Amino acid sequence: MTDGQKKLQRRWLVYQFTTNLWFTSAVWLYFYRLFMNDAGVGILDASAFGIGLLAEIPSGALADKFGRGRIARLGLILAGSALALQAVGGFMPIFFFQILTSIGYALTSGADEALFFSKLKFREDSKHWRRLMIRGGQAALVASLIATLLGGLLYGISPQAVFIVNGIALVVGAVMIWNIKDEKISRGRQKILASVKEYGSNIAEGFRAFASPKLRLYIPLIITIQGLFYTVGMGLLRIVLLDRFHFSPFAGSVVITICAVVSIVVLHFLHAKSETLREKKILTVLALSAASGLLLSVFNIGWFGFVVILIFYVGEHVMYPFLSEILNKNAPEKQRSTVLSVASFFKEMPYVVLAPIIGWLSSVGRLDIFLVVWAILITLAWAYYFVKKKRNTIVKIDAL
Repeated sequence: MTDGQKKLQRRWLVYQFTTNLWFTSAVWLYFYRLFMNDAGVGILDASAFGIGLLAEIPSGALADKFGRGRIARLGLILAGSALALQAVGGFMPIFFFQILTSIGYALTSGADEALFFSKLKFREDSKHWRRLMIRGGQAALVASLIATLLGGLLYGISPQAVFIVNGIALVVGAVMIWNIKDEKISRGRQKILASVKEYGSNIAEGFRAFASPKLRLYIPLIITIQGLFYTVGMGLLRIVLLDRFHFSPFAGSVVITICAVVSIVVLHFLHAKSETLREKKILTVLALSAASGLLLSVFNIGWFGFVVILIFYVGEHVMYPFLSEILNKNAPEKQRSTVLSVASFFKEMPYVVLAPIIGWLSSVGRLDIFLVVWAILITLAWAYYFVKKKRNTIVKIDAL
């Protein structure tokens, strides 16, 4: 490994730390509840994340065409500024700035990862990228651990300050990758119509990549399992569950902090064993534990619900490096950001549909309906993956 690769890896770790200082992680819903009920939060999130979702795929194509670093920096500045301005409060200001925050995240999604993957130039058969993603996950968790606890304490002093500090952290993340230059992208002189046609073609190719046998079998898992983790981590489900398990805002911050510590230990183990861990075993454990956590949440288990939050928290950070490796290695270089954005689209799409449903069910005390139905969908997605993976393995053996 060259000195340049080592230096760039260190930059990735610092970038991951900075952009994961989620001071709002355990308290944002309590701030929103000052201006709306859970049903209103669900509608707000569905609208904001829906618009962000529509921007998700084009953002990848924009990154591939105009530069991944440029688009990633623009996204972080937009998301950070809009998040800080949510401190103004009120339904309409929060609604407007949350939409801008979601668009900013969409611009960044996939562009930053594709930027580093292309610049590092690891060998296709190496496990260096998986190991780096695991280490990056550890850096992100350390940041989340610190920020979540500080955010819980800061919320007691000033709820608005939590959003301002979090927004500043995202803008600092843009500064961290400011001088990383993109690989030269040959654009040439094109007429507007030809440029739009190429742009649309890039988006279509990103979706077509998931029609290939190598990637198709992961779509149900991304939608159900990663979709659940996204709904818990970025959406309102985690704080709704913390409420369901009778944790206060500060106690919830402590729970999430402990989950981050455990996740760091788990990722340390995965990093040490990254050469020997098998994809099918990891995804099976993730699927069955996620379904079990949902079913366990149906019951009035009180503070024992910490286990459920832990399952979802650890699961999210374990699944990320494995899927990142799969997607990056199977994505064409010129469409890598687009493919990663399509994967983010599949991951975020469920929350756009589920946010108002979860908010309404929480308001009427029937969240158990969602918990049971989604557990069944995860089990079916895992069964589809397991059968297809086994069949593909048999076909390969027969071919030999």
